[in-house]
This record gives sequence, C-alpha cells and structure tokens, in this order.
Amino acid sequence: MIPVRLQISNFLSYGDPVEVDFSEFHIACITGHNGAGKSSLLDAITWALFGQARRRDDAIIHSRARQAEVIFDFRYEEHLYRVQRIKPANKTGLLEFFVQGSDGGFRPLTEHSIRETESAITRTLRMDYETFTNASFFLQGKADQFAQQRPGDRKRILSNILGLEIWEAYRERTAKRRQAEEASLLQVNGQLREIEEELAQEEQRRARLQELQAQLEQAAQARQKQAQWLDQVRRLADSLAEQARLVDLLARQAETARSTHREQAAVLQTRQSEREQYREQIARADEIAASYQAWKAARQELEGWEAMAASFRQIETERAEPLLALEAEKSRLEAERDHLRARRQQMIELEANLPAAGGELQAAQAETERLQAQLAERESLEAELRGAQDTRVELLAENTRLKTEMDELKMRIQRLSEVTGAACPVCGQPLSAQDRETMAEALQTDGKKLGDRYRENLEQKRRFEERCAQINQALEQLRREEGELRTAQRRLDQAHDRKAQMDAALQEWRTVGQPALDAVEARLSSGEYAAEARARLAAVDERLRVLGYDGAAHDAARQAEQAGRASEEQQRALETAQAALAPLEREITALSGQVQQAEEQAASLEAHLAEVRQRYEADRAGLPDLRTAESELLGLQEQENRLRMQVGAANQSVEVLKNQRARQSALRAEREALAVRISHCKQLERAFGKDGIPSLLIENALPEIEEHANQLLDRLTNGGMSVRFATQKDYKDKNREDKKETLDILISDPAGVREYELFSGGEAFRVNFAIRLALSRVLAQRAGARLQTLVIDEGFGSQDAEGRQRLVEAIHLVQEDFAKILVITHLEELKDAFPARIEVEKSQNGSRVQVLI
Repeated sequence: MIPVRLQISNFLSYGDPVEVDFSEFHIACITGHNGAGKSSLLDAITWALFGQARRRDDAIIHSRARQAEVIFDFRYEEHLYRVQRIKPANKTGLLEFFVQGSDGGFRPLTEHSIRETESAITRTLRMDYETFTNASFFLQGKADQFAQQRPGDRKRILSNILGLEIWEAYRERTAKRRQAEEASLLQVNGQLREIEEELAQEEQRRARLQELQAQLEQAAQARQKQAQWLDQVRRLADSLAEQARLVDLLARQAETARSTHREQAAVLQTRQSEREQYREQIARADEIAASYQAWKAARQELEGWEAMAASFRQIETERAEPLLALEAEKSRLEAERDHLRARRQQMIELEANLPAAGGELQAAQAETERLQAQLAERESLEAELRGAQDTRVELLAENTRLKTEMDELKMRIQRLSEVTGAACPVCGQPLSAQDRETMAEALQTDGKKLGDRYRENLEQKRRFEERCAQINQALEQLRREEGELRTAQRRLDQAHDRKAQMDAALQEWRTVGQPALDAVEARLSSGEYAAEARARLAAVDERLRVLGYDGAAHDAARQAEQAGRASEEQQRALETAQAALAPLEREITALSGQVQQAEEQAASLEAHLAEVRQRYEADRAGLPDLRTAESELLGLQEQENRLRMQVGAANQSVEVLKNQRARQSALRAEREALAVRISHCKQLERAFGKDGIPSLLIENALPEIEEHANQLLDRLTNGGMSVRFATQKDYKDKNREDKKETLDILISDPAGVREYELFSGGEAFRVNFAIRLALSRVLAQRAGARLQTLVIDEGFGSQDAEGRQRLVEAIHLVQEDFAKILVITHLEELKDAFPARIEVEKSQNGSRVQVLI
C-alpha cells in the first residue's frame, strides 16, 4: 500500500480542511511540536481504511464540528484506490470504497454495509488493522513492544503478531468435535450393552410365550360356558323385571293418592287454625283500638323532640372549630416544650464532653508536630540518594571501560605467548625470549592493576547499592509518615472544629434555649393560650343552654314510640280478620268433603298393590343372582384379555430380537467409525496445539526474522552488533534432561554475548528498531501483502547524536526497500536530515499542514 493523497476535515485536532499530497516525495519527515497533530495524520489513514484510531466513537470529531470526514487515495498492485469515511455526531457513519478505471474515473467497490465494505478493503490489502500497523507503523511507545516482554511471553506475543492464534481456534473446535464423538461412542456402547443383555433372554422369552398361549386357550373355554349360562339368567330376569315395573307403577299411584290426601288434610287443618286466630282477634277489638290511639300520641311527642335535637346538633357543630384550635395550640406548646427539654439534655451531655474534646485537640497537635519534625530530614536523604545513584552509574561506566582494557591485555598476553619467531606479532620488531618475558610481566602487572580497580569499583558499587536501598527504605517510611501527617492534620482540624462547635452550641443554649423553655412551661401551667378560641367556645355553650334540649327525655319518647309500633300491626290484622272470616268458613266446608274422598281412593290402591307385590316376591325368590353371573363372566373376560395382551407382549418381545440383531451389527460398525474419528481428532489436537504446527511455524520464522534483523543491525552499528534468538535453555535444576521453552534475545557486541535485558538507551532502541522492522517484513510476506510503506512515529529521543545519525543513515540505507517512508519527530535538528518535510502546527481553527520539498 502506497499513500497518494490524504484529505482531512474536522478529524481530531484538524478543523479546517487539510490535504497532503504524498506523490511529491519518496521519503519525508513529519515535524511539529508535541500535540500539534502529527500522529493524527496516521490516525486518519487507519480510521479511513479500518475504522480504528485512538478513539472509535464521536470523540474523533473536532470539538467545533458535527461531522468528521477523511478521504484517502492509495496505490496497490498497480491500481489506484480511494476510501471515503464520514462520521456524523450521534449517527451511523458512511464508508465508500472506489477503484480507478481505465478512463480515469473511479468505480465503486462499496458493499451493502460498513462491515462488508471494511472486509473488502482488508481483502484488497491482504492485511487487517493489526497486521497493517504491525507491518508498516512504528507507533509511539510500541517499537519495543515485542523485545520488552519477559522471555517466557515473547513466544506468545510472536504467535499473536504472526497470526497463529487461529491454530488455537482450530484446536478448540477439534476438541469440541472429539468430545462430541466420545459422547456418541459412550452412547453407542451403552446401546450395545442393552442389546446384548436383551438377546441373552431369547430362550426365556420363547418359553414364556408358549406358557401364556396355553393359559389363554383355557381361559377362552371357561368364558364361553359362563356366557351361555348368563343368557339363560338374563331371560328370566327380563320377565321378572316386567313384574317389578308393574309393582313400581302401582306403588307410585298409591303414594300419589296418599300424598294428595295428606296435602288436603294439611290445608284443612291450616284453614281451621286461621279461623280460630281470626275469632280471637275479633274478640280483642276494643283492646287493640285503645293501644293504637296511645301509639299515635307517642309518635307526635317524638316528632317534637326530633326537631329540637336537629337544632341542638347544628349549634354543637360550632364547638368543633374553637375546640380544635385550643387543642392544636396546646399540642404545639407541648411539642416545643419536649423539643427544648431534649435540647437541654443534649447540652448537659455536651458540657460533660468538653474536657475530652480538649484532650483530643492537644493529642492531635502533639502528633502533628512530631510527624513534621521527622519529615524535615527527607530533602537531605533525597540529595544523598541522587549522589549515590550518580556515583553508581559512573562506576558502572568505568568498569565497562576497564573490562574492555582487560580483555585487550589478555588478548595481547595470549598473542605474545604464541610467538615462535624473532618478530613481535604486535609491533613487528625483533623480540628475544627475555623481551617476551619482560613484556608479559609488564602486561600482567597492568592487568592486575586494572583488575584491582575493577574489583574495588564492584565493592564500592555494592556499598552504594546497599546505601541506596537503606535510603529508599527510609524515604518509603517517610512517604508513609507523610500520609500519616495529612491524616493527623485532618484530625487536628476536625478537633478544632468540634471544640468550636461545642462552645458555640453551649453559648446559644444559655442565651436563647433555656429562656424559651421557661416561657413555654409557664404558659402551659397557667393555661394562657388560645384566648380567642376559648371565648368562642364559651359563647356556643351559652346558646346550647338557652335551647333547653333534654337528651334523656328524647330517648324516653323514642322508646315509647318503638314500644307502641306493634299496635299498628294489630289494628291492620283485626281489620283483615273481620273481612276474611265468612269466606274462610265456606272454604273449610268444601275441604272436608275432598279429604274424605281422597282417603277412600288411597285405601283401594294400597290393597291392589299388596296383592301384586306378593306374586312378584314369590317369583323373585327362585331367580339366580344375575349380578354374580355377570361378575363371574366379566372376571373371565378380563382374565382372557389380560392373557391375550400378555401373549401379544411376549410375542413382540420375541419378534423384536430380530430387529435388535440387525441394530447390533449397525451399532458395531458405527462404534468402529467413531473410534477412528476420535483417533483422528486427537492427532489433530496435538498438531494444532502450541507444541505442534504453531511451534514449527515460530521455529521456521525465527531464522528469517533473525536474518532481516541482523542485516539492518549491521548497518545501524557498523558491524558492531548482531542478534540471535534462543528458543530453549537449561532448567536451574541440573538433574533435568529436558529444556525449558523460552525466547531469549542474545546480543553480540565487542564486549561479548549478553541478553537483551542488559542493554538500555540508544543501544536497546537500535536492537528494537532492527527486530521490529524484521517482524514487519516477515509479517507482510506471510500475509501475502507487499511491504511498501514504512512509518516511524518518534523513537529518536532516546538516542545520542551519534545514535540519531546512525538511525537516519539506516533509514536512508533501507529506503530502496520501500516506496514511501514517513518519519515523525519533534526534534529540530532532524528537520534537515530528510529531503522532504511535512510541517504540522496548531492554530486557533485546528492543526494545519505544509509540505516542503
């Protein structure tokens, strides 16, 4: 992918539209102050292509705008492509993908959705976001992402960079398939065991079938005999049933006649009782009339009391309002009194706690002063720590130099001991045996002095490290005490506040609260409150007295009226009796004749019923028990049906064995096929595991990464450094014969072979740069893409002047490998190190870009 043109509008720090034409240069430096928007240019490219930047939500929109837009043109595989992405605030974005046709116009490649269009871009580039950034971008703080990991984690990181995590997905899918096949195998084995157990019962099932068939034949014969006997009994029972129906008909007729006689006799007796009641009421006519007149007089008196009671209740309702006001004022005063009494109790308790609050204030003051005194010595400790650390660094640098000089002396002594001729191998001058011995002794003396100095430096370094540890421990203790000081100061402030609040509360109670409590208690004890309500209540009571209503007399009149209400009913009953007595006499005479006639009819029907019933009982005595015969037949039928079902079931259990034999053969074949598939799955699991194909791919990739890294590292260090990857090392336990899996980075330089972790600063960055670029090349090749663009975001700040110069030279040396190289830095001295420059600066309307060739 080669960038051609980038157009940005309202994206991150860019407000006004900005356009960058990449076709005008091959290699360029992007410069600007920190925060100017240099890295935002890279974010615009990744956001346009993959929808990913530092943020993926509305935060990518400029603070003064409502919509962000990026248009990115790039060339890939001889074709020019264009991606346009728009993100309105709080809405779904828009993504368009085009390719330039032969006529110079752009043809759309946009799919139905944003996700599908992003997939089309990924397929075109043969890289996703992670592969693209790992292969082309050296982003801020990520150049050492691989090298800075622990050796045990580097294989995992390398596996992720190479995209080998897909093999773990394959392994998990294969494991799920194996588990499903194993479950199926367990099920098939269980089914086979069930079939084998069932086939073992064949002889027993056949014997049981023959036995049940014999029992069924006997039961069928017994059932036929019982059915013939039951038919004879039923014919006799039908004849007897006709006689029973006749007896029942006559019994119902006799009962109906007797019932009619009883009803008519009851009506006659009721009418005779009514006649006697009417005669008694007529005999008490004078008494009933006198009671009725007395009740009417009592009712008139009650009506008068009811009218007076209504007036009384109307006046009495006027007492509610002043009475309620009087009670409300009393309740308010009592509540105020209770509140003030509770407040008085709080003040008594508060005054008792004053000495304790003073003691707490003094203790907090003393603790604060103690901690402040201890923290006064921190500055001297920090100054001593800085001095010890500087001295330690100087000793390390001197020992590095001494080690180099000692190695050179050792090499000279060794070369001197190997001389066999008369010429010195070092200077080429004639050299005798005595001269060689004298020179060797001098070199050994110099080496001893250097060694003594080296060991003395090591001892001083150890002492300084011990002192640094002691000072750090003391500073850590002081940092903890600093927190304790802040806590003590907060406690002191809180104690001051509590003491002041307690004094103010006590003063307020003495001047305001206590006098208010005395006044409220005096008003309650004297009753001097709600005077207006008391006056209104007295006036209402006077009006009630003048009305003269007597509740007792009212109740007596009400009781008298209620007691005389029965006389009204008696008067109406007397009038009814006087009008109904003559018709009732005539009805009684007619009912007497009907009762006599019904008695004679009932006696005739009962005599005929007795004669027919006697003949029926005689015939029924000689009839066999039909229910017993039916029950016996039903029992025989049930027994036959039960045996028939048992015969069918037994026959089915014998017939099913044929199907089970065929099913047994099929299940055995299925079991063998499942065992083969399970074996294949286990083999695939081992192959997909971390010790299988991924491990082989990493082992195959490491030499390629190592070769690319050493080619660049040779340029960066002028042949002074090389890198090697070690994938195994011995365990600390010497008895173990196997190796520990690791991924150590070993660096060779003039001082020897050391692990990556022993390097720092500029040397470490050069190693990171070489390894990172090697990973980018391998990753791009494995993705099937071409590594055509290289972007380096920062990374020069850790280098000294010579290291920066070497990195610039390395970038120029590898420029033929890339179609476009962009270097982002804020260092002013690097602006002129590259033929083209893209300057980014911040303005009031956002970031601005200027390309200088």
